[in-house]
Amino acid sequence: MPQRFKAIEVDPVSKQRTGRELALEAETRQAAIDALLRALDAPLERARIDPTRTLVELDGHRWTLVAVPGVAIDDATIPPSLRRAGAKHKHVR
Repeated sequence: MPQRFKAIEVDPVSKQRTGRELALEAETRQAAIDALLRALDAPLERARIDPTRTLVELDGHRWTLVAVPGVAIDDATIPPSLRRAGAKHKHVR
């Protein structure tokens, strides 16, 4: 099942977000990197990839990949024991 990733462009000097983001769907982080390069129309040879931080440098631009959590799960798929996890405990004598 594909995961959702967000590619966020960061300024190489200040390391602050530039505001440019791309939504990606891929099976793995490596596949998400490949999808990012396709979206930017850039060959793999021009990119410097740091897989430990999921950082991609390309023509003076830096992109970082972040996994996006899935869609909210409805109560029907959550086991009752987890739904009641926040309930007050009964007082035991």
